[in-house]
Amino acid sequence: MWKDGTDLVQRGFQYLSDHFGKYPYPQYSIVQGGDGGMEYPMMTLITGNRKTPSYVGVVLHEAAHSWYQGILATNEALYPWMDEGFTSYASGEAFNTLFAGRIPGDHSQAYNSYLGIVEEGKEEALDTHADHYVTNYAYGTASYSKGEVYLAQLGYVIGKENLDKGLLRYFDMWKFKHPTADDFIHVMELQSGMVLDWYNEYFVNSTKTIDYSISAFSSNDKNASVTLERKGLMPMPVEVEVTLKDGSRVMYYIPLDIMRGEKTGKDYNGQSWNTQADWKWVNESYTLQLPYPASQIAEINIDPFEGTADTDRENNQLIIPAENTMIIKRD
Repeated sequence: MWKDGTDLVQRGFQYLSDHFGKYPYPQYSIVQGGDGGMEYPMMTLITGNRKTPSYVGVVLHEAAHSWYQGILATNEALYPWMDEGFTSYASGEAFNTLFAGRIPGDHSQAYNSYLGIVEEGKEEALDTHADHYVTNYAYGTASYSKGEVYLAQLGYVIGKENLDKGLLRYFDMWKFKHPTADDFIHVMELQSGMVLDWYNEYFVNSTKTIDYSISAFSSNDKNASVTLERKGLMPMPVEVEVTLKDGSRVMYYIPLDIMRGEKTGKDYNGQSWNTQADWKWVNESYTLQLPYPASQIAEINIDPFEGTADTDRENNQLIIPAENTMIIKRD
């Protein structure tokens, strides 16, 4: 296992250096010993008797701490999620590129963990001091899972390319300087050209959640109208995918007005989206006009690539019956 894992770990280190900032030291040591895996500057302890993916996954996670616990050195008592969460994101990105069958950019396990504690009603805000969480469950989920979701979901807000460039910019600007949460989001504002303080206010300083739904649909013989509803208390920009009966897909992107900007680029299928008027963040509903009658539409989906931590995905989809031309409303 050690022999098989050596090349993978070296490739993983190169990935971390290329995507999150150049590792500045001449070596890194991996030592069998201790309990589980534990990070130290320039070294990790790891238990043996593992299969290669487990070995590589743990080593990459502990090694990625060299970036966020070591070089950037955020205050782990005040911002544990900026160490454990960012480390989990970085090591996950590296791990997914090394093993066949893994999907680059897949952070679904972290999303599911975060959504699980929300459903149980035991979530605590990310800005809670590490020593003062009510339960270890809340601390662990916030620091590891929600911290990882924080970055993955920020990529949804500003675009993955901006997130990637922003993480390198963050490293270059703040290495050895002990950044705060405000310092980090300011770097992402510089990178994206957007206002992002609202993202931290909701996702870090509160436990308000995201939930968007399709609440109504109507159509005539030329076009259709879709009413979207913000049911959760956290506002977000919204992506809506319309699948037509001929199998083609059209993406609509609705920026949030308090971002004072919008992301550019293409969706995960490589298609350009149709940018709509801003959704005013205080408004609970938004009407999206489609240049297709119901007879041409197969289904409509909010956030089809699951970039947001939407707490109820069952209300994100509307399937249009072939004969439908009337208004559909949901409670």
